[in-house]
Amino acid sequence: MTIVGDGAVGKTTLVQALLQKTTEYNHNHSGHKVVEEKKITRTPFMEIESWTYKDLVFQCYDLAGQRIPGMHPLDLLKTQVLSYIDIYIFVFSLDRYKSFENLNNWLRLMNLKNRFKHNNVRFILVGNKVDLERNVSKELVHTLVGEDRFFHAYVETSSIKPFIGIDVILEHIVNMGRKLLNLCDQRDILNKRFMGKKNALKIVKL
Repeated sequence: MTIVGDGAVGKTTLVQALLQKTTEYNHNHSGHKVVEEKKITRTPFMEIESWTYKDLVFQCYDLAGQRIPGMHPLDLLKTQVLSYIDIYIFVFSLDRYKSFENLNNWLRLMNLKNRFKHNNVRFILVGNKVDLERNVSKELVHTLVGEDRFFHAYVETSSIKPFIGIDVILEHIVNMGRKLLNLCDQRDILNKRFMGKKNALKIVKL
C-alpha cells in the first residue's frame, strides 16, 4: 500500500502510529518485542516500512509530500511504485483546507481511474489531526466516500498518543487486504481452469 498527500499533513507520523499499534498487538498476542518509537522527520523522497498484523504482511510506501516536478517518486518511479500497490491511503489535514483541495492534484498525478474501474485496488481517505481546529466539514468529505464513489472508506485520525482512529484504519486495511487476496485466488483458479481447457483442446486437436 502507499500513503499519499501534501507535506506536513502527518503521513509519516501516521505510518509510525500504524507500526506502533501493530507491534503492540503482536506483543500482546505473541510476545514479540514492541518497536521503539523513532524521531519523526520529513520524508525527503520515499520510505518503505513493513509489518505483520493478523497474519497479513504489509509493505507501505510513504511518499514525499513536497513535490518538485521531475524529482518526486511519482515522476521518477511511477510505474515501479504504483504497479505493486493494492491499497491507497490519501491523507489530508483537517485543519488545512488546502491539503483537502490538493487531493485532486495527487489523484491526477497518479492517474488511477483505470485501476479503480477494474476494482482490483482499494482507496482509503484519512482526515488527520482531528485533535486540531477543523477547517474541512464531514459533509464535504463524505461526498467523496461510499459505494460508486472514489474512496471506499473514510477515517478521522490523530497520530499522536493516545492515537485516534488508528485501529479503525488497521481494520479497514486488513478487511480490504483479505478481500483483494480472495479476488486474486479466484482469478488464479479461473486462469488455471482456462489454461487447462486450452491445453485439453490442444490435446484433442493433436
